[in-house]
Amino acid sequence: MPPMQKGRLFSVQDVIAAVQNGESDFEMDLDDTDASDLENEDVGEMDKENHQPIDCPANDDVDINPQPNKHTVPRDRFRWLEKEFISPNTDFSGSEITNDATSLLTPLEYFQKFVTEDMIETLTRNTNEYSLQKNGISVNTNNKEIEMMLGMYLKMGLMQMSGVRMYWETDTRYTPVSDVMSRNRFQSLLTSLHFINNLTVSEMEKKDKLWKLRPRLNSFRERCLQVVPEEHNSVDEMMIPFKGRFSNIKQYMCGKPHPWGFKLWVRTGISGMLCDFDVYQGSVDGKRQAKSELGLSGEVVMKLASTLPEGQNYKVYADNYFTCVPLVVKLLERGIHYVGTARQVRLPNCNLEDEKSLKKKGRGSFDVRVEGNHNICAVKWYDNRAVTLVSSFAGPEPVQKIQRWDKATKTIIDVERPYIVGTYNKHMGGVDLLDSFAAKYKFPMKSHRWYIYIFWHTIIFAVINGWLLYKRDCKALKMTEKEILNRRQFQAQLASSLILVNTHNTLPKRGRPSSGKTVTSGSPLDPQKRPSSSDVSPPAKRSSDHPPLDVRKDMIAHFPVKTKRGRCRHCNNGYTNTLCSKCNVRLCFSEEKNCLRDYHCK
Repeated sequence: MPPMQKGRLFSVQDVIAAVQNGESDFEMDLDDTDASDLENEDVGEMDKENHQPIDCPANDDVDINPQPNKHTVPRDRFRWLEKEFISPNTDFSGSEITNDATSLLTPLEYFQKFVTEDMIETLTRNTNEYSLQKNGISVNTNNKEIEMMLGMYLKMGLMQMSGVRMYWETDTRYTPVSDVMSRNRFQSLLTSLHFINNLTVSEMEKKDKLWKLRPRLNSFRERCLQVVPEEHNSVDEMMIPFKGRFSNIKQYMCGKPHPWGFKLWVRTGISGMLCDFDVYQGSVDGKRQAKSELGLSGEVVMKLASTLPEGQNYKVYADNYFTCVPLVVKLLERGIHYVGTARQVRLPNCNLEDEKSLKKKGRGSFDVRVEGNHNICAVKWYDNRAVTLVSSFAGPEPVQKIQRWDKATKTIIDVERPYIVGTYNKHMGGVDLLDSFAAKYKFPMKSHRWYIYIFWHTIIFAVINGWLLYKRDCKALKMTEKEILNRRQFQAQLASSLILVNTHNTLPKRGRPSSGKTVTSGSPLDPQKRPSSSDVSPPAKRSSDHPPLDVRKDMIAHFPVKTKRGRCRHCNNGYTNTLCSKCNVRLCFSEEKNCLRDYHCK
């Protein structure tokens, strides 16, 4: 072995002391003695910024040439300085979400942007194949019956009961659901729902814990990615409630409203629009993913932000679980800016004032540090307690005045708040908003198959995204607040369209009616017989809402029947005794006027 050049030796304590003292030009020559000392003390070389161990060669027989292989501790990678933060130019250059919409679509058309006819057809085919493989007899369903089942599920969410069977029981019967399909048929479809052919799946594909649902998730995610993203996006975790035993991806998260369930990583806009997501599966084959500089949480943000256009100044917001300085740097390289709360241990060499010092200065006090190499700002602000935030574009200025209740004086006082805090509070709540939307009008359908819970949640996501797209178009058309459908009205019209569009107004029989008994307009009708005036009683008093436009324009089974005289719903001038059996509205039908045709065609 050639003689080695001797240099100054440094112990681990010397290196740590130099890092804390802020010596940026500190270098360390490694020789056999250094490697041996580190090995004997069982201490690995550490990346001071990210606290990630770097594998060091532990073999003393390896030749080390100090001249060409001089290792420098990367402690000066992030240099935090006390100076003024200069915000970069962050003018947004991406696509605007307020498009030039000229007309509104129907709720069904918005829903079909995320649940397409091809997805329904694939679901129908796999359901028939699975029922044949499982029971030896196919359920022989079709696309329309699957749509009707989805419509029934959405109606169940609007009128929730404690069990599915209650919708068909005599004392609790709910006709908008029970008259669409028999209970046995509905439950037969539920137990046969399937999303992939089990016989064609390879062993490699089965290593994916979500392989039974993967084609469906991929198709839905592709539809979500086609939505024009908003300038401000938030990344967070979301739980799908599930407490069953037979699932290997079930997670427990303390402090959540539903601590047991499936964890989703989600990226949304500030409106709650779902743009991208990923289901967390944990370890694969008992092995966790290899550690990276960003860690698991940082890799999640990078994956969800990878579908955003580069170099257009999109902004991403996340909480302290995801935030680390290397993540901010990686996003900056793609032209994406970041704001998030941070943990002090993830800010190496950033000597912000401690909470006690800020508390002595009073509420509203804050301390600022700026990273010199990448222009990243870190702010610690004290309100009721201290919070630290990191950003690549937002700093403390301009300082805003906010009002807070002071317990000591029992009055409202003015408190200073850095600009970065206000920006974070304004744009961070997109995922929580989506979670609150999903909790409303969602029926808790139970199943022995755990992946069915994720499927029903994607259906609710599709309804929410469709409704938010509808509100975008309403805003572009400058419609008033009273003219815009709320979530409940949107879901009700969508459910009616899924059930009634392209179908006859023929409901299945439920027992044999007694002789001479009049069948009301909401009772089952003979599918082979057109309704006559003797079969239909006057419609109950109803609101002024028209049936969904999809139902009016489908040109199927709009039969005129006679009823009691009333005002025409189309012209609102004449009185008529003609009723559309499907739309359940009175319409003029005479030689002078044909509102029945105009109502369904124009």
